[in-house]
Amino acid sequence: MSLDILTYLQHTTEAEKTTFYVHGEDEDGEETLQARQALLVACTQYQKLFITLEPRRRYLTHSQVPGEEEVEIDFLQDYEEVEAIMEDAGLDGIYDGDQGVLYHNLLFLLMNP
Repeated sequence: MSLDILTYLQHTTEAEKTTFYVHGEDEDGEETLQARQALLVACTQYQKLFITLEPRRRYLTHSQVPGEEEVEIDFLQDYEEVEAIMEDAGLDGIYDGDQGVLYHNLLFLLMNP
């Protein structure tokens, strides 16, 4: 049973998802910025790990450097970095009492390849 991504995202809290933009082309061949969605799968004190909802899954991090106002956003190329964040997050996405984010979002991704 496949779930509709748009319906799922409407019922996902803002803290559990993010929007990022990629360069693409519209039907006229003009360069545009296209909005894409990613779901939170792990969270540590200073980082959030998201997985993209594109057919080619990618990992995106939001990192808060202590003392800095701006959040650094980066796509991870090395799976060892992903594993390190997952390990720091306790492998289950639990931080500040928020439980189940990891399992809920991974279940959605598994059901919707």
